[in-house]
Amino acid sequence: MTDDRRTEPAAPDEHGPSRPTAKSAETRARIVAGALRALETHGLSQTTTRRIAEESDIRLATLHYHFSSKEAVLLAVLEMMIDDMTATLTARTRSSDALDARIADILRASWSYVEQTRAKQIVQYELTLYAVRTKGCEWLAARQYQAYVGAYVDLLSGGGASPELAAADAEDLARLMLAGIDGLILQSLAGASECDLRASVDALTVGVQARAARCATRGARPKRIAAA
Repeated sequence: MTDDRRTEPAAPDEHGPSRPTAKSAETRARIVAGALRALETHGLSQTTTRRIAEESDIRLATLHYHFSSKEAVLLAVLEMMIDDMTATLTARTRSSDALDARIADILRASWSYVEQTRAKQIVQYELTLYAVRTKGCEWLAARQYQAYVGAYVDLLSGGGASPELAAADAEDLARLMLAGIDGLILQSLAGASECDLRASVDALTVGVQARAARCATRGARPKRIAAA
């Protein structure tokens, strides 16, 4: 028998004190960080609210004051991981006028982050499946996917400095890049060699660049010939 309270999950802003203070925000962040440590060490099935409280060095009653259930804590962890990945990619991707260079840079930064956060990648897959399988939490899995696509679109567009890339084409490329990275993460977790994986990142880069070139060709307009 576990100590988890099985209440219907809701969006994160419906949990915790009705009037959050700086101290309550700090405590919530501490709980989320503790939950991530518990998940990385013990896995989702063995992570209870009691174990999260122990990792956070707080009383169980304090955890339940800030989060109504284990589900609420897990959703907050997934939200934090989305924000961390997005911020890291933005910080590590250099601005470039050349679209091919931006594509290569984004994919290199993405894979570098993956290599450095293997435990987080496992947790993220566990939490994504949990969100999909838990009634009322499906929205977070969709939000996660859209957040990553949106981050890639912003980086591809160079903050709006890439007029040659239409919005629909940027989203198309972003989805292709995310599909490739997700597939390589699963291969990595299944034991693929670092050499093979990095070669695959290079191949993915070439493929996305080729797709981008086709988008540019499709969108190109013939130049007008000036009247004599």
